[in-house]
Amino acid sequence: MEREELLSKVAPCGLLCYTCAAAKDSAIRIHSQALLSLLEYFDGFADQFSAHEPRLRKFPDFKDVLLLFSEAGCEGCRGGNCMYPGCRVSPCIMQKGYDFCFECEAFPCEEVDFESALRAKWVRANERMREVGVEAYFIEVKAKSHYA
Repeated sequence: MEREELLSKVAPCGLLCYTCAAAKDSAIRIHSQALLSLLEYFDGFADQFSAHEPRLRKFPDFKDVLLLFSEAGCEGCRGGNCMYPGCRVSPCIMQKGYDFCFECEAFPCEEVDFESALRAKWVRANERMREVGVEAYFIEVKAKSHYA
């Protein structure tokens, strides 16, 4: 995989844009669009069958969430559009001339202000990329949940 493609799929912090619900080119957006297409005109059936399956009364809410995911348009952190409020990772690596935090001799630093669970995920991701390389890391995690 080309380096530029990897940079579009893996954020500077090591989280995968590819699996993020907000990302323009994410698997979530692509699958949401496909599911909406498959469920086109299902509204009437959901309403009709809700007497037998009460969960179908929630179909309009489900469809609304699918619409939200299908309209995702985030260009990613490298495009200056980080969804994490106040994230300092992208400006820091750009200033230092790196693509990922693990490339910096100060990693793991106190510059990032992630809460503890996200900080642990950030450290694990960057240590793994350092160990196996960015492409191998992407292959390992591309099918895993972004939110685990």
